[in-house]
Amino acid sequence: MTDVNIIIIIVAFVAAIAAIYVLYSIILFQGVSGKKGDELQLSTKNILEQVEVLYDKKEYALVQLLATKYLDRVPDHVDVRVYLAKAYYGDRKYNQAIKQCSIILKRKSNNVETRQLLGDCYIKKQLPLKAIKEYEYVYDYRKTDKDVVRTLAKLYRETDQIFSAIGAYEVLADLLDLEEDIADVQSILAELNEEIHDYPAAFEAYKTRLGIYPNDVNTNRKLTELYIKIKNYPVAIETLLYMLSFVTEAKVLLWIYDTLVNLSVETEDYEKAIEYSEKLLDIQGSDKFKVRNNIASFNLKLKRTNEGIAILEDLAMMSQNGFDVTLELSDAYIQNKEYQKALEKYKILLDKATPREAKTVNLLLCELYIIWAVDFSDKEKYDDSFDMLKEAIEYNTLNSEIYYNMAKNYFKLKNFTSTIESVNKAIEYDKQKENQSKYLLLLSDAHHQLGNFFEEKKALTDLLKYDDKNPQGLYRVGLMYAAQHDFKNAEESFKKAIANDPELIKAKYNLALLYENNNRDRAKELYIEILEQDPSFEEAKNSLADLSSSDYY
Repeated sequence: MTDVNIIIIIVAFVAAIAAIYVLYSIILFQGVSGKKGDELQLSTKNILEQVEVLYDKKEYALVQLLATKYLDRVPDHVDVRVYLAKAYYGDRKYNQAIKQCSIILKRKSNNVETRQLLGDCYIKKQLPLKAIKEYEYVYDYRKTDKDVVRTLAKLYRETDQIFSAIGAYEVLADLLDLEEDIADVQSILAELNEEIHDYPAAFEAYKTRLGIYPNDVNTNRKLTELYIKIKNYPVAIETLLYMLSFVTEAKVLLWIYDTLVNLSVETEDYEKAIEYSEKLLDIQGSDKFKVRNNIASFNLKLKRTNEGIAILEDLAMMSQNGFDVTLELSDAYIQNKEYQKALEKYKILLDKATPREAKTVNLLLCELYIIWAVDFSDKEKYDDSFDMLKEAIEYNTLNSEIYYNMAKNYFKLKNFTSTIESVNKAIEYDKQKENQSKYLLLLSDAHHQLGNFFEEKKALTDLLKYDDKNPQGLYRVGLMYAAQHDFKNAEESFKKAIANDPELIKAKYNLALLYENNNRDRAKELYIEILEQDPSFEEAKNSLADLSSSDYY
């Protein structure tokens, strides 16, 4: 304890002596006699030495006091004023520092040290554009000064002058010696080049950094993300697999495998998606429920319906609510055409659903019954199909697809009047006009069967108003024109139909029939195209044979 007291006394004594010395010096050059010789008893050299010593000791207040008193009498002394400006800066009095810098630069505009100090003041005052102006001046004299170039580069980046920032950082990279510093600059260059979409330069910067730190996780990650951005998925996957050779942190491993799963889905490689998902299950912190759900979805994509359903059944039992999983399970049963099981799952959900969930389930039930009805219709079980469509109405009366599928059933049963009635209701309920084309096409077919050619033409005209490139509509209009012997418009309609659907054989065949009268070579070409497309098309085969044989007569 005694030793501590002695040290305190000694420090206090030294400080007191220093203060007395400084004050004595001030009194000396301040003077009391009013004579010039008395006022300047301290030489310029002594003043500079004292302010320098005080500045180095960070005695900024004493520097300010000493320098200010001296400059009141010798205002043109630049070196003392520089220390005053630096002392103000060190004391965070940036406005005073700026004022002193301005005075210096009026007397000596090319004072590089002062311009750099002024730039630093502007940085502290958050005036980067003014700071840039000063640092650009400094850079002209100190092109190899790493700190100057680094500061200028940061200022350019801060003010979104990306191209200038890139240029400055490239200069800085050439000036640096330490690999660590070079690597840091390359990271910044990569990010800046990404911002301006100069991806080759960004890749080069990332790879330069990896040449120094090949196992740097963050750089490899950013490089992977850049490969993904430009859709170079194979190299992105290759980089991720390389990362697995050195990464051990669970958080990073989760990201790697999750990204590998996403890329596998993007490339529709569901086998790999399952493989990487199973790896995810083994990593601490992974969302086991979500991963298993994904594995189920991937199995369904691969038509392994039973495997997918088995996983979803387990997840539905594990989940407290299980609403979303049960919806996926129901959808899987629908894909598997196990409609009754899907129905049972929906009914279970309805029993415990919130009002919002119940609304969703009701809409899905309606769609289920429509799909079920279509399946019965495909099997020509029309009574069962109509029953399912009636059930669908119970859950969503306004679903236009219900009435469209009723109309299709009636059409197959050749009840064209009921077809027209039902399809008109479908058109009425299709508020978003999403399915107008197919509804109007069916309506035109029904009117055609009844011989209502005016109504047929109106339906087709309305169809082409909604979809002027509809191949079937154009083809049907072409048939109408041909029946009316309007061959010019018929030809135009058939050609438009083929342009929008080159596989529409019926349009090609009817166009060839038109050409038989005035362009036999083109007719032959079309018949040959048709037979290349469908060698079993007998009408085209016969027509081509007839044209070929008639060439000899």
